[in-house]
Amino acid sequence: MSSITLPPLHAWANYALPARANPMAAAKNLMVFHPSPAIHHHHYHHHHTPSTPTTPKLSLSFILDDSRPLTPPAAARARESRLPPTQHPVTKERKRKRKMTPAEKRAARSCCVEGCTNYTIDRGLCFRHGGGKSCSMPGCTASAKHRGLCWKHG
Repeated sequence: MSSITLPPLHAWANYALPARANPMAAAKNLMVFHPSPAIHHHHYHHHHTPSTPTTPKLSLSFILDDSRPLTPPAAARARESRLPPTQHPVTKERKRKRKMTPAEKRAARSCCVEGCTNYTIDRGLCFRHGGGKSCSMPGCTASAKHRGLCWKHG
C-alpha cells in the first residue's frame, strides 16, 4: 500500500482566509486575524481592509468583506427621502387606453393585405402573405416550418 504525500503547508497559503474585523472589538479599533500561514508574516494595521479596489469581485476576500456597509448610511437615506418624488417623463404623459371591443381586437390581429381575413403571424402578415420566419438556407424564400428550415430543406 502506497502513502499519499501532501504538498507543504505554504502551498495552501493562497486559500487562506483574509483578516476580518471583529465586531466585539470595533470600539477599540482592533482587528482579529484568522490563523493561517498566508498572513503570519505580514504586518496589518487596523485601517487595512481585506478587499481593495483591485480585488476581483468573485474572490472570497471581496465576497466576505464586512468593512463596507451593504446599505447607505442613515444620513444618505434621510436625504433621499426628502427629495420630491419624480415621475418618468413617459409615464407622466401616458393616458389609460380604453379596452378594445372584440371586433376591434379581431381587426387588429388580421393580415394587413387587403381582403385577407387571416390572423397575423409576424410583421402584420399572415402565413400565406409572408408572415413568420423564412427558411435559413441561402436563396430559399419558403417559410420555416421546423428548426428554421422549410419542408424541402429540413
